[in-house]
Amino acid sequence: MIGLVAIDGAVRPLAAELHAAWPESSRVHVASRGNCFQAPDAMSFALGRYRRVVAFAPLPTVVSLLRHRHLEAPRGTSLLCVDPQRRWVIPLAGGEDADELAREVQLVLGVTPVFTGYPSSPGHPPITPCPPFVPGTPADAPVLRVVDQEDPGDSDVLVYPRTLVVGIGAGSGAARAEVMRLLTDTLAQEGLDRSAVARLATVTGKAEHPAVRWAASCLTGVPVDEHPVARLAEVPVPNPSGLVGTAVGTASVAEAAALASAPGGRLVVAKRKSAAATVAIARTTVRGRLAVVDLGPDGSDRLGPQALTALRGASAVVGRPNTIETMADLLRPGTRLVAVAVPGTVRSASGRVVPWAYAAQDGTGTAVDHIGAATRLAAHGHTVVLVTDGDDAEPAVPPGPYDVHHVPQPAAEPPAQPAGDPA
Repeated sequence: MIGLVAIDGAVRPLAAELHAAWPESSRVHVASRGNCFQAPDAMSFALGRYRRVVAFAPLPTVVSLLRHRHLEAPRGTSLLCVDPQRRWVIPLAGGEDADELAREVQLVLGVTPVFTGYPSSPGHPPITPCPPFVPGTPADAPVLRVVDQEDPGDSDVLVYPRTLVVGIGAGSGAARAEVMRLLTDTLAQEGLDRSAVARLATVTGKAEHPAVRWAASCLTGVPVDEHPVARLAEVPVPNPSGLVGTAVGTASVAEAAALASAPGGRLVVAKRKSAAATVAIARTTVRGRLAVVDLGPDGSDRLGPQALTALRGASAVVGRPNTIETMADLLRPGTRLVAVAVPGTVRSASGRVVPWAYAAQDGTGTAVDHIGAATRLAAHGHTVVLVTDGDDAEPAVPPGPYDVHHVPQPAAEPPAQPAGDPA
């Protein structure tokens, strides 16, 4: 039996897809932040019960659970990590059996196996720098690339902002498989990554259509917007249809709905049709948010509630390796850790290599520091926390299409007063 562990609800559809291929030989366990069965509990349960475990989470999250939560993989256990962005499957323990299981996962999910080539040791899988978390040097550092297109196959560190809105028109006879096949084929033909889809949009009354609900579920539970017919009729579209206008009351559903849910954006894929459905894709403009959290001399031990709230709500946390490595236990699963190494080094203050550390470049090949990496992510609509360690008490953050917020440190507690009157 194979244990499939979804570290949070967002990756549950991916785990369910693998389970559907192996219904008799696998079980799905979903961690939840809202009850007692959280990520460490789910991993501990699976490692104790199954000899083969597949964890669906970013590699840094699995590394953090194993190291910082002191979880152990019993001797002979095969442990794999599947990237939530559907790119990689990485064997972390189990030797040849884990490699073979990775190939089986590849056949089902279409992910690329990344073989470490290192033998496993009981209780401590080899934490090796595997793509896309390869430590680099300024000479050959991966590029920090923020895209909504499919992985071009380079060694770049890719971050997918959710900037795409898919408009859907579904007739009463549209089947779930038909709509999802049309959607996935359209994304593939245009080279767009499904991880970048932020939401679906349709006409009022269609959000509960089985095919629309199924598409939302397959896209990790994205929300579905509904727009009244009168609103859609007001949206200029490149491909209006008189037949649709007569039947529905608006000359466009898919294109108009996508644009209505992407204010200020533009249509990047005109409508595509199947027998009973249409889809169109718009790219929205999103204003990012950049919060600056200074750890100060006390480090993460004296973070106030505002700082903790910012960290737990971030999609990416950026900083030097010696500051970033202390953040893992404070973040929700799936948060991207971007540790920008000082040029020429990839080691933390404690002397060990941080598995997800790299020297970052922008899209032109110019090296950027931790501030540059943070602003680049925020400029693409991400909610980013820039963590500093006191050396950058007031880092010079350039203006951009993002809001900057400096999180104040909690006030120091006053010294305790001696009991009684000193006189």
